[in-house]
Amino acid sequence: MPEEIFLNPNEPNPNFMVYKEEARKIILKSLAGKSHIFWLLGKTGIGKTTFLLWIKEFAPLYKVKPIYVHGGDDFSFEEFKETFEKETKPSFFSRVFLRKKYVEIPVILMIDDVDFLKEEKVFKFVVSKLDEEALHLSVVFASVEMPEYVKEYLRGRDIEKILLQMPPVDIVMEMIRKRIEAGGGENYQPFGKQLIKDVIESSNTIREVLIKLQEAL
Repeated sequence: MPEEIFLNPNEPNPNFMVYKEEARKIILKSLAGKSHIFWLLGKTGIGKTTFLLWIKEFAPLYKVKPIYVHGGDDFSFEEFKETFEKETKPSFFSRVFLRKKYVEIPVILMIDDVDFLKEEKVFKFVVSKLDEEALHLSVVFASVEMPEYVKEYLRGRDIEKILLQMPPVDIVMEMIRKRIEAGGGENYQPFGKQLIKDVIESSNTIREVLIKLQEAL
């Protein structure tokens, strides 16, 4: 069985997301209002990136424009700014005939691994866009903890914190079953239901579950 398809702990896959209701609430709140700031928190491996990639994939179904940015070592402010401006650019008709400055649908900007971003111009830029009257923007930051230096730029603004924790065992088991079937397997084979249940109960993150199961093959 090609285990990399369904067990790879290092490749977040939105098809197996276990926090759909929480993610859907962010989309709906962003759709209803503007300048929302959400902060997605949780241990490394709990599923934060998968959460954001799910929003990236499904927000367009709600007529919301998603922009996903990874704040890791390869982050470039100039590339980030260029991507943001490209994604929020209005259509030719809106720009020329309606004099619109930005796309007319709501936008969700998602910045993953905020812990690794040290350039203050990133946060100054984001705050300036949150204050743009013509732009219907909401922002989701994701990190293990909330860096103090970032909170300084958001002082006086409401921040909705979303803490991701291990879901109930039955939800994780269903996710594993779907991964197995996506890889060509059937039900809980080749592991067996009890083994999977034991692994989940002894793990602290989704990634830890996948690593243990991968090692058990």
